[in-house]
This record gives sequence, C-alpha cells and structure tokens, in this order.
Amino acid sequence: MANKKLAKEIAEETVKVWYESGGNISVAARKQKLAKSTFRDRIDASKLYYPELFIEAANKPVHHWTYPQSHEIELDDCQILIGSDAHIWPDNETIMMKAFAKVSKDIKPQIIVLNGDIIDGARVSRHGSLLGQNAPKITKEIEASQAWIETLYRAKHRIWTMGNHDQRVDNYLANNAPELDDYAGRLSDRFSDWTFCWSVRINSVEIRHRFRSGIHAGWNSALHSGISTVTGHTHQLQVTAVRNRNGSHWGIEDGMLGDPMHKAFEYAEGAPSRAQPGFVVITFRDGVMMPPETCELIEGRPVFRADYVL
Repeated sequence: MANKKLAKEIAEETVKVWYESGGNISVAARKQKLAKSTFRDRIDASKLYYPELFIEAANKPVHHWTYPQSHEIELDDCQILIGSDAHIWPDNETIMMKAFAKVSKDIKPQIIVLNGDIIDGARVSRHGSLLGQNAPKITKEIEASQAWIETLYRAKHRIWTMGNHDQRVDNYLANNAPELDDYAGRLSDRFSDWTFCWSVRINSVEIRHRFRSGIHAGWNSALHSGISTVTGHTHQLQVTAVRNRNGSHWGIEDGMLGDPMHKAFEYAEGAPSRAQPGFVVITFRDGVMMPPETCELIEGRPVFRADYVL
C-alpha cells in the first residue's frame, strides 16, 4: 500500500513538472535532476497507470510566463549565429548589422539567435529625451528592424531572447494602456516567425540577454551557471574560458550590432567604454562545443575567420 502511494506521488509530481515545462522532456528532466530517459520512462508509466492525472493537469489553470522561461534545441551538429544590442533606429543600418547578414548567408547556420535589445525603444526609455534628439517612434524602429531581419539567412530555428530594451515595448503598453494590450499586441506579434523567450538552451550552451554584469561578466556568468553562456547587454565582445577538473566551458559576451557612438547612446556622454561592435558563432560537432568564434571590427572593417566580411 505504501509503495502504491509513493508511486502515485511520483507520478503526480512528474505530470505536474511536465505540464509546467510545456511538455518539454529536456526541461522537465533538468528541473528534477533526472536523465531524460528516466523522466520519459516516468511519463510513459504515468500515462499507463494514472491517465486521470493528465486530464486533471490539463484542466487546471496554468500561469504561464509572458514569454517562455527557456526554449530548448538539441542538434549534434550545428552552427549558431548570435548577435545582440542592435538598438535599431530608422536609416541606421550599421556596418556590423550588414556583416551579420552577410555571414548568415555565407555560413547558412541552422540557428540564428537575436540575443536581445534589437529594438531601442528610445521614446519610452528610462533615460529622459534630450532636447533636439528627435528619437524615432517605436513603430519606425519596428519597421526598420523588420526590414533588416529580411536581409538575414532564413535559418530553420530563429530565436529572439528578450532584452531590457525590447521589454520597453510591452512594458509601455502594460503600464500606460493596459486596456489596449490585446488590441495593440506585444513585440512578438510584430515578428511572428521568430520564437521569443527569455533564454535558449542549445545542447550545452545557454544564451540569454543578460546575467552577470561588469568587466568580468562573461567569466562570472559561466562560473555561476556552471555551463557555457552567451550574453549581451554589456556591449562587450570577449570570450573567457572557465577550466576545472570537469574540463572547459565558456563565458561569452557577444558585443553589439549597433554603433556605440550613435546618438542613441548620448546618455553615456561619450565616456570611454569597453563597447565593441561584433557578434559570435558557435559550432557543435557530434554534440561537442568547439571554441567560440567572434567577428569584430579591425581598423573599421568587420573580420571573421581571419578574413574581411565586407
């Protein structure tokens, strides 16, 4: 009797976690710190012996995140093109944005990740508008972003991890016109062929807009997450290895697709910074992550794999 009670309790927790994870075995198994095969066996057993649990779970109200907490992709062999912080204004397609589009067509990656802050949201910024700055409307930023995205290679997986500037679009509606949120739609509604989320886990690397910050952001992100990480937000472009008895993993900051001297950043007063235009490519071979590759400006020209892109 005790064993039957324990078996049902395990089944109830398994089904609950599975539903909360959107039916994603990888995410659910990780939450329970189980092997995927073990969690899958538990789901199969629950379907066989306790089918009523699935009916009950399906009928319960689910309080989803506004955007999925994590999106999961598993591909043993793939290239991932990652860029962030374009802070797009109309009529300001930067040289690094052009290089990103060119590399996307050259390498034809299976996955493209726009790692946040593609939109600037200048008019709804926490930084007050400067007299004479003439910041564009969000609609114009969105139109310019849509036009640039059309120049990218159409990868099978197109992921957009939300950045704090991207959030300004949704936050503005939520705080100033909540009655119109369904009518106006979120940022993701303007880019319906992209998967929006807070982070994406691809094999052994997690990509999110921000985690740790500061000059050692990459190192600290990888150290505290325990896996390879790619972040934007800092506008820094650098790759730091974390090495220990378990091997190596990487803390990667993917630079910025925008121009650090653009007037969108006038609030920084032109002070020296570590901002660096660039982006990152990650390659997996047989499920193993190769050392990350970067594209950056060398004497004003984008360079990738020791060759000029443009």
